[in-house]
Amino acid sequence: MSSESKVIANERLDDSLIREYLQENPDFFTRNDDLLTQLQFQHSEKGAVSLIERQQQKLRLRVHQLEEEITELMINARRNETIFSAYSNLYVSLLRCQSLTQILEALRKTFENELEMPALSVKFFDSPVELDDQYSFASDTHKKLLSKRFNESSIYLGRLTEQEHKLLFQDEKIASVALLLLGENGELGMLAVGNTNASHFEPAMDKLLINQLQALLSALLPGLLKQHDAA
Repeated sequence: MSSESKVIANERLDDSLIREYLQENPDFFTRNDDLLTQLQFQHSEKGAVSLIERQQQKLRLRVHQLEEEITELMINARRNETIFSAYSNLYVSLLRCQSLTQILEALRKTFENELEMPALSVKFFDSPVELDDQYSFASDTHKKLLSKRFNESSIYLGRLTEQEHKLLFQDEKIASVALLLLGENGELGMLAVGNTNASHFEPAMDKLLINQLQALLSALLPGLLKQHDAA
């Protein structure tokens, strides 16, 4: 082959063509197994290695990656099972509650003890019954909070400003929150749950269990508030 012909062949035979040919002919090295021992690849630590050694290295790496992915899936599955079980037990406990105090105790037991959420706050808006200050929400402050966090949904998941943080959690170190409006139209009050992990509560997370808790509390609390007032 002349030098000119070689130049033309080299211009036509680029990496993409070789790659395409090998993909279309996966048995190429089976038909040309003598090349397996001749081809070498540069390895950052081991120097030149054969094609077979390189394939083995990549397979071992892929197996290791798959093992890590499986381990992560199992951890997430166990975590989700724990969360689902805690919420299921909470629903039963709430249905058995006969007072506002018992409701709050059940919520704290689940979130602070079982789910390891370090902070929980329940606030009522303009409650018709007399409540301790820790359960009361000044109308001017809660309206500001509502206007910023509940424009599109009665549930907010994410972070708060410093002012909002102090309004709900005082000086507790909270990085992300779940805020749930309570009542048929969100008029009753708010449940706030805080976590020290900034990425624990995020807008994109699944809201199924939180929605169920919101609906249950909204159904139970009006009657218990009246009983609290009567007592």
